[in-house]
Amino acid sequence: MRLVRIRRTTRNRTSARGFTLIETSLAVIIIGVGVLALLEAQQAFLFKNSWSTHSSTGALLANEVREMARTYPRHDVFSGGLYFENPVTHETLRGWGPETGEASADTFDDLDDLDGVMFGDASSAPGDITMRLAGPINSFGELVTDTDWSGAQILNDDDEAIALQGWSQYIIVDKVDPENLTTTRANDYFEAATESLPELEVDQFPVRVQVVVLYQGPGDLAPTEITRSTWVALP
Repeated sequence: MRLVRIRRTTRNRTSARGFTLIETSLAVIIIGVGVLALLEAQQAFLFKNSWSTHSSTGALLANEVREMARTYPRHDVFSGGLYFENPVTHETLRGWGPETGEASADTFDDLDDLDGVMFGDASSAPGDITMRLAGPINSFGELVTDTDWSGAQILNDDDEAIALQGWSQYIIVDKVDPENLTTTRANDYFEAATESLPELEVDQFPVRVQVVVLYQGPGDLAPTEITRSTWVALP
C-alpha cells in the first residue's frame, strides 16, 4: 500500500483590512488639530500685519501735524499773546484758542489755536472737541486722500477726492509747570510775585502738545487710539 503524506501548511491569515472606527476618529482629530493650528497662525499673522500697517499710518499722521506746527509760537504774537484784560486783578483771560477768522488748518498760526481741534470724523476724543475740521491732514494743512490698491485716488460721486477713511488727528495743548513738565496748569494760571521772585505771568509757561491719532472702522462703535506724539515748547 502506498502511503501519501499530507503536508499541512499554515496560511498567513494577516490579510489587509480597513481602518477601525477608533483609528478613523484619531486620524480626524489629528488632522483637525493641525488645521486649527494653521488657521490660528494665519489669523495671528493677519492681525499682526494689520496692526503693523495701522501703527505705521498712525505714526505718519502724527508726524504730519507735528511738522505743520514745528515753527508755531506758543501764543499768537500779533494779537497780544496770552493775557488778562485786567492785569491787576487777573481777570478775563484772552488769547487762548483760535483768533477771529482762524477756522482752518491754513489759518492757524500758534500752538494754542490747535487745542481741542479734531481733523477727521472720529465719534469721540480723549478730551473736549472745540472744533471739527476735515481730515486727516498733511504738514501743509491739506487733506490726506484715500487710495485704492493701485494707488489711484478714490473719488466720490462728484469726482472729488475723499479723505483717508477711518483716520482722525486730535490735538491737546496744555500749559505745564516749568519745574515739572508732567504737571498741567490751567490756561489762566500764573504765579504771583514773592520777595525773591518776580511774577510768573500767564504767558510765561511751557506748552505741551499731544497729537492723538485715532482709527474708527466702519463697524466700530468708538475710535481706537493708534499712536500719540508729544512734545514741549519752551518760553
